[in-house]
Amino acid sequence: MKNMKYSMPTMKVLIIDDNESITEAVKDFFEFENIECKTVNEGRDGISEIENQKFDLILLDIAIPSFTGVDILNELKRERIENQNIIIFTASVFNSEQINEFLEIGVKEVLTKPISLDKLEYIKQKYLKK
Repeated sequence: MKNMKYSMPTMKVLIIDDNESITEAVKDFFEFENIECKTVNEGRDGISEIENQKFDLILLDIAIPSFTGVDILNELKRERIENQNIIIFTASVFNSEQINEFLEIGVKEVLTKPISLDKLEYIKQKYLKK
């Protein structure tokens, strides 16, 4: 039998954020770690990606113009949110009641920008175990 290499399934991350410099920086981090990463800068494109592909992790900005992160969450049914690793990744400030509402519908965490490399590493370790 020939020497066959078996590769682990590639982990896939989706970043939905209207700020292209942020999406590119975070994408660079994950790709450096050999994690496949897709970025979209418009909310409707984000919902389309979620509906058409399986991602191991979704980083979602809330304050996207026209079709927001909240619109995306509303579009997804609760059971579809709970079956995803969706992390809100935003510069918006939320009180604990608002954060709890996100967590109750199935969002895994709420992180604030700017996000550090240490926090990205934490997210990678927690949600993208190989």
